[in-house]
Amino acid sequence: MAEDGLEKNRALISGLNPVMMGLSVFVAVFVLYGSHLAGGYVIDGQGFILGRDFLNFWHYGLAAWGEAPARFYDLSLYNDVLDRLIPGYDYPDQNWSYPPHYLLVAAPFGLIGYNWALALFTALGVALYWKVVVSDHEGVEQRIALFAMPTFTVFLLCGQVSALLAVILVAIYRLMDRRPIITGLLIALLTVKPQIGLLIPLFLIFTGRSRVFFAAVAGTIAFFGLSVAIHGWEIWRVYLTESIAVQSTTLTQSNFVVMGLMPTVFVDMIMIGAGKQAAMAAQIVVALGAVALLWRVTRLTTDPFLQFAALLSASFVFTPYLMSYDTLVLGWVLLGLAVRAEMTGWQGIVYGLTMVICPLGVILSAFSIPGTPLVLIGLCLWVWKVARENAGVSRAVRLNRATVP
Repeated sequence: MAEDGLEKNRALISGLNPVMMGLSVFVAVFVLYGSHLAGGYVIDGQGFILGRDFLNFWHYGLAAWGEAPARFYDLSLYNDVLDRLIPGYDYPDQNWSYPPHYLLVAAPFGLIGYNWALALFTALGVALYWKVVVSDHEGVEQRIALFAMPTFTVFLLCGQVSALLAVILVAIYRLMDRRPIITGLLIALLTVKPQIGLLIPLFLIFTGRSRVFFAAVAGTIAFFGLSVAIHGWEIWRVYLTESIAVQSTTLTQSNFVVMGLMPTVFVDMIMIGAGKQAAMAAQIVVALGAVALLWRVTRLTTDPFLQFAALLSASFVFTPYLMSYDTLVLGWVLLGLAVRAEMTGWQGIVYGLTMVICPLGVILSAFSIPGTPLVLIGLCLWVWKVARENAGVSRAVRLNRATVP
């Protein structure tokens, strides 16, 4: 890309950073306003313990060392447990919804108290996010952008796994052609968030990474087998019959905040009053388009970044169940695209809206306005456009390699 185009992209990124910081402050005020201490915990403005999502993770860690963890998939029982966390405090309802092998990941954190566990989890997330996702970007404006994203603020205040998810995904990209076995194990680890990795098998097939594919299959089987060996079959039966049903209800019967945090075509269709069948039909159409995009980009270019960017953008469009705070990794994708070609007007809009998709969806949902999935679809189109523009270069590279003795 010409230097003047790169400078224009840098100027846009730098100009939007204060906007993202402002929205991050808005998110922080929304979460923290009215916070107070109770029973040795910080209670945020909505009545949840600070790090509300980490509380579920921590309870998985506790359950990993206890008896019959399957019982916590009973939401009434689980919320009774939360009510006893602070004597006399009626804790807001939360879901216990992750697959059973999440217990294995969370187990170490269940060995220490909640506040210390949250501090360790947050420090680990920030350190790895800096090392794996941020530090390779030389531009100060790019590093600021990755930390200024409101989604990162959600990670800090709500204890989401989004930073660690971004770390794993970027690590998969960096290692997939050098350390196929380690990459396969990282992909297996992603099965604790199954909605995120639905297209990874197709990606590995489309790009001919068979060693990674088989390592991922073996790792997943081993992960599942270890879970069954420790906690038995029953917990998986309960998860498949009860927990998934609860998640389905979340898609259609949540408040405007939760609905706004779900930037999927299915949820948007529900928001505007469509029935479940119509909503799922629309989701299937978009999902097929996401698969077509992934296939087409892997045919157009041999650039590993563009192929992986297609995987990530298509994956977030493909699934009907997605929380926008899980899209933190898209900041890395957007900045990667920004160093490959000068952003057009519509690409600059996609950049800005994707970087703030977390509060954007909630704000729109408060007024029953759909549209956040269009942002992710726009990112898919951006990746496809850059892949098309690089198609000739990729073919030339393949031709030159073919002529080398």
